[in-house]
Amino acid sequence: MIGIQSCSRIQRGVSLLNSNLQQDSVMTVTGPIAAEQIGFTLIHEHVFLSILADYLDTNRVLDDPDSAYVELMHYRNSGGVTLVDQTNRGLEQQPSAVREIAKKTGLNIILGCGWYREPFYDQSLYRSRTNAIADEMIKDLNQGIDDTGVRAGLIGELGAHETWVSPVEERVLRAGARAHLETGVTIATHGLFSPVGLKQLDILSEEGVKPNRVIVGHAHDYPYHEYHIEIAKRGAFISFDGMQDENQFLLQRDLKNIKKIVQAGFIHKLLLSHDVCVNSHYKMNGGFGYNFISSRLYPYLDEIGLSKEQFHQIMVENPRNALTGVS
Repeated sequence: MIGIQSCSRIQRGVSLLNSNLQQDSVMTVTGPIAAEQIGFTLIHEHVFLSILADYLDTNRVLDDPDSAYVELMHYRNSGGVTLVDQTNRGLEQQPSAVREIAKKTGLNIILGCGWYREPFYDQSLYRSRTNAIADEMIKDLNQGIDDTGVRAGLIGELGAHETWVSPVEERVLRAGARAHLETGVTIATHGLFSPVGLKQLDILSEEGVKPNRVIVGHAHDYPYHEYHIEIAKRGAFISFDGMQDENQFLLQRDLKNIKKIVQAGFIHKLLLSHDVCVNSHYKMNGGFGYNFISSRLYPYLDEIGLSKEQFHQIMVENPRNALTGVS
């Protein structure tokens, strides 16, 4: 729920200090880490969440700590260091549980804040001013989510439910922009099967956000090279966050577009992840898990001409730059 009283304006001085700090560190659920500690990073995943607000299917609930531990250790044991959990409000976020799983696995886990997309919004958002929504995000980033003491380290994923941005989604986006300007924390968007990411970039730019602080999510789901290149030309990051080997047609489609992005000179703007968000994605249930990229993707990249050094750039250097604001 959005509180009546505003807290961030009182915290402005602290926020600006945090903005400066953000350039050489990132906030994980167990505390800040130096940028050089980020390592191999999955930029868009989920640890615990529920998507039941929009899909009445128990497959779309991740809530078992024991299963999460087993699945995340596949990633940890294959060289994974950091994971960005873009679960935020409306998805039944569990900050304390994420902190515990981070401690148990030894992974750096960065947690998102804000609101997902309209079907998952609390009714209070329709009555809330933009600055009040921003204040909630700033509190989550600077002090902790609710009363958990767990601080978010990313603004997002902030989504569009349709192929356009609805009025209340625009308000949330603008709030995210203002939270970014207060804290220096990167913004990640959500949009499916359309070039809506460009409209989201327009809105964020109107608020003063530099594109290099924005990750345009699910860009692979609108599989047109022109869209990907426009995102990169503006300076934002292109997130191909549905990497998997269950559907070879989709994998080959994404590999073809990855090759085009690299050939166009924008490898430095490319991010890869899986977006594990349902039980069927778990390895124990026959899915690709959190470790397809770290364990099995490179041979496919080798076939399209990418070197191991380029793979390192995509999985280590690019996420670090996206999270810290290094151009």
